[in-house]
Amino acid sequence: TFCHPASGICKLQRHRDAHIARRRIADESCGNTALAKRAMLLRTTARLGRRVAEQTHAWKRFSTPAAAPDLPPPTSLSKAQALSSSRIVLDFVRLGVSGRRLDALAAAPEAPVADRWVQAMQVLVGAQAHTAAAFGYEASEKGIISYRHHLGLAAQSAGPEALEELKSLDKEVWEEVLLRGFALSPKPMAPEAAREFAGKVAAAAAGDLGDALAADLAAAKGDAQKASGAVMRALAAVQTELAPTIGYDGADGYVQLQVA
Repeated sequence: TFCHPASGICKLQRHRDAHIARRRIADESCGNTALAKRAMLLRTTARLGRRVAEQTHAWKRFSTPAAAPDLPPPTSLSKAQALSSSRIVLDFVRLGVSGRRLDALAAAPEAPVADRWVQAMQVLVGAQAHTAAAFGYEASEKGIISYRHHLGLAAQSAGPEALEELKSLDKEVWEEVLLRGFALSPKPMAPEAAREFAGKVAAAAAGDLGDALAADLAAAKGDAQKASGAVMRALAAVQTELAPTIGYDGADGYVQLQVA
């Protein structure tokens, strides 16, 4: 609409047009800012998504490594390996879950002492199996037997100093088993008493005990677990009967006798 520049109506029109233009510019600016923020958010989300995907992929690679080639089991242990593996067994029993299992065993003293001793030996064998597996042996009875055999050979050829350390580590393991599993300390047996006791056990095994054991083994019908249990019960019975004659009385004496 035409209006004279000097008229008040024209001035009002120009003021209104300028206001509308400023609002349009402001609206466009806000729109651009919102779009820019949204674009930045999308970029940030995509970047974080890539990082999470990379970390997930890395974790999967770490947690599921490629299968290692089969390695033959060891044929011997060096002096360093013998000492290291013996320390690891002790640490498992003293500081690891093996010690906690022994603590749980000590918290249930109402079970028969022979059964509790068998459970303690299972804990110790478990610690030895984990250790043996770390050195390349099978985590099985066969692997543990092979590991112990090689450990004995390594001890024989390790030299006086290493041999003493191996004996000390073995002693500490048994002390820990007695302390944690039964709240007992070792009770050493003199060599003469040990020979006398072995003779008494052999005599008992040749008599009525042998006949009873033979019957139990026949009843097991080839079941290795039942046969092993029968042997353990037979030995526990004769040892419990004869232990007081050499100063190992009651349930505590039976446990200390196993370590002596």
